[in-house]
Amino acid sequence: MVDLKAKPFYLDDEACAWVRGTLAGMTDLEKIGQLFCEILWDRPDSDPEDLFANITPGGVMYRPFSGARMNEVSRLLQSKAKIPLLIACNLERGGSGGNGGLTDGTYVASPMGAAATGDPQQEYRLGLVAAREGAAAGINWTFEPIVDLDRNPENPITNVRTFGSDPDRVIAMAEAYMDACRENGVATTIKHFPGDGVDYRDQHLMASVNSLSAEDWYASYGRVYQTLIDYGAPTLMSAHILQPALTREVDPDIADGDILPGSLSRELNQGILREKFGFNGLIVTDATQMVGFTCSMPRSRAVPTAIEHGADMFLFTVNQKEDVEYMKQGLREGILSRARLDEAVTRILALKASLGLHCKQPLVPPLSALEVLGCEEHRAWAAELADKCVTLVKDREKLLPLSPAKTPKVKLIAVTNEKVSPGEQLPEVELFRQLLEREGFQVDYFKDSAYPGAALSLADYRRETDLLIYYANMKVSSNQTTIRITWDDFLGEDSPKYVCDIPTLFLSFSNPYHLTDVPMVRTYINAYTSNEVTVRAVVEKLMGRSAFQGQSPVDPFCGLWDAAR
Repeated sequence: MVDLKAKPFYLDDEACAWVRGTLAGMTDLEKIGQLFCEILWDRPDSDPEDLFANITPGGVMYRPFSGARMNEVSRLLQSKAKIPLLIACNLERGGSGGNGGLTDGTYVASPMGAAATGDPQQEYRLGLVAAREGAAAGINWTFEPIVDLDRNPENPITNVRTFGSDPDRVIAMAEAYMDACRENGVATTIKHFPGDGVDYRDQHLMASVNSLSAEDWYASYGRVYQTLIDYGAPTLMSAHILQPALTREVDPDIADGDILPGSLSRELNQGILREKFGFNGLIVTDATQMVGFTCSMPRSRAVPTAIEHGADMFLFTVNQKEDVEYMKQGLREGILSRARLDEAVTRILALKASLGLHCKQPLVPPLSALEVLGCEEHRAWAAELADKCVTLVKDREKLLPLSPAKTPKVKLIAVTNEKVSPGEQLPEVELFRQLLEREGFQVDYFKDSAYPGAALSLADYRRETDLLIYYANMKVSSNQTTIRITWDDFLGEDSPKYVCDIPTLFLSFSNPYHLTDVPMVRTYINAYTSNEVTVRAVVEKLMGRSAFQGQSPVDPFCGLWDAAR
């Protein structure tokens, strides 16, 4: 039974009547349609109207669009929907950046960048940028904040997408983001339940495991989820992550082979979230094309089972016609009960009503609302956050501040997992080079054949190189097994192997754990975000005009003695 007047919906009598009346008037196919949140790409082969080919979905999630295009598509989709759509986006870095948002929005910072300021007000402002710019384009739902704990430096997907490893910091930052979105009519999502960041593997590629004991889980992840549920989180994403200890707490007799990831687990969704934590909001699965979902049971059974076992909304389809048929078949065969179908749809409608979508006109603002994208205030906030987040991890060499009088000749080595053409550099790397040259440095990029043992002797190399600077941008992304450094050159000639001969500075603009691979580096900085404002902030600090203020939200030494010395 869904309590429409209780947290997090708080519906009045009129809204309650709309939810109940709408549900009562729906056909089975209309109800099934509401269960699906589809995905939409901004590319030639992606027609927004195709989303309505077999159903009227309950929602849609955008990949990156321009603001004008997103606003246009939002108006089109809402005009075709009998029941207003939930329109979602990943807005974890402000209005742009990362794996979602608006291509012309304000890229503020990664979540870990905001957390490194130690100031929830900075994350609140990031949330304001996300909500204001997203809402201007028609967004009413964001799949943030990410409340995973980054406990395993080897995890390739959590990393700077999290607020770090400390539950108290995660809670404070998440509440700030939730406040900002709530004030601007955008629903938030806490994710990825039961918690990513323990395993070193990625749920995009397998069903990963949160292997904590129940006691440890309740003291960490559990405390985060219970606190944020109590704070009024309207939605929660149940992920393709197993939690054996919690599952066995609900069902002590369950066999190993029957333990399921959160997205499919009755024990986790019903037993822990609903019954133990009292969560009354909407549960959405993580993307169901991920291997972590598809490898857990046959898809024909997994589609209806996800809803029957506690999820209210099914994120994305492999093939809409096929997945809708699986859901219909599941209802006919009793895999999905009518009681669970109605309960799920009730929560979907309740979320829409809590946002006022049942009575809001227009559902999408006019194009003039897009003036907020990249506005001066938002850009100033991004610059302030960048100034406060950059973290000096160590300067054992006493290399800082830099001076072109001391080290005029700089070799710049870019380390990235982004695809760039041979001889080209990422825009942020090139900006960094230009800013150093304006300071009076002579900056050359490291060349494959010009190093000791090849075209040069070490003495020659030292004569033409006063300072080596590494610009690392090993970005967090799905479907990769690591974000550790792979050196391109033979025998690692592009690695910091001559730290005892040439002063060396290592800058990481993403992964904060590179000291795992470069423990010998004596001057190391974490900046958490590779964007223009952060690059400019780093240069100001390198030159000594701005103090380092950032606080590491994780252990940058990864527990390694040699990295910390």
